Amino acid sequence: HFLVKVLWVPIVNAAKQTRGPVALLKTNTFISRVNADECAEGTDDCHIDAICQNTPKSYKCICKPGYKGEGKQCEDIDECENDFYNGGCVHECINIPGNYRCTCYDGFMLAHDGHNCLDVDECLDNNGGCQQVCVNTMGSYECQCKEGFFLSDNQHTCIHRSNEGMNCMNKDHGCAHICRETPKGGVACECRPGFELAKNQKDCKLTCNYGNGGCQHTCDDTDTGPVCGCHQKYALHSDGRTCIETCAVNNGGCDRTCKDTATGVRCSCPVGFTLQPDGKTCKDIDECLVNNGGCDHFCRNTVGSFECSCQKGYKLLTDERTCQDIDECSFERTCDHICINYPGSFECLCHKGYTLLKRSKLSLV
Repeated sequence: HFLVKVLWVPIVNAAKQTRGPVALLKTNTFISRVNADECAEGTDDCHIDAICQNTPKSYKCICKPGYKGEGKQCEDIDECENDFYNGGCVHECINIPGNYRCTCYDGFMLAHDGHNCLDVDECLDNNGGCQQVCVNTMGSYECQCKEGFFLSDNQHTCIHRSNEGMNCMNKDHGCAHICRETPKGGVACECRPGFELAKNQKDCKLTCNYGNGGCQHTCDDTDTGPVCGCHQKYALHSDGRTCIETCAVNNGGCDRTCKDTATGVRCSCPVGFTLQPDGKTCKDIDECLVNNGGCDHFCRNTVGSFECSCQKGYKLLTDERTCQDIDECSFERTCDHICINYPGSFECLCHKGYTLLKRSKLSLV
């Protein structure tokens, strides 16, 4: 759609100046009466999700960040579409008007960058609810029992083993997870949600439905079990489950230099900076605090370096640290008669019969 406004404005001709109608056709810039501020008056025709920008004799509409369009019509950008690589989210991406947010699967928490997902150690909170031993795993945890006990059906409490009878109280029932007694006096094994019973009818195979299969980012079920993968620009750790940062993602979080290694990124700092305990931030070294930076006289700290300078009457040598006295007496006509050099200064004297003028090198009879 286009907006047409006809206004009377001056038309300048090479021979004479006349007045006549001018038709103006624009898509997102609108001509208005002179010096009117439609944006302030609220008389603009911009979309509710656009920004009105006043211009001389006009105004224009610009869609807000997170929206696309020509200003009169603005449409939300779905950052979670594949073209945007899931918004950069490693687990789930939720599109919201003008923006998006990342969320993580159960057993994970959102990292400070708002995109990556980190494992939650459930064992830190009340031992994960386990009666005896809690073992944290990627995306989940599991309870275990000490020698002489086995895990009950609730997978948290432990039951003392019995040596008699082929039932679920017997230590040799063999079920990896849950043991059920059958009407015929035998036992049947079951698995916790997210696991599948193995062909031997005792062991339980992990699937991607439980703790994301133990994978930090992506999980694919295969005949041999879950196979882990990583979001774009992350690398799979040698453990086959963890995803490590690479320098391609926000410079690996490094202040300065980032290097990819087998165990993740390694940050380093240029000369004049020191790497902080977080392993990522670089802080300027104040060289002047140690032995005055090696300067003979004055030391001034600068970002990433330092500078030496000398007192009046001295000059800085090429090593940029040593100060050497300036022999003013070696200069031509420093004194009229006699010149005596001192460290950092000099003195003029007169021959007999002359008097030195104050603040001068001249001598008078």
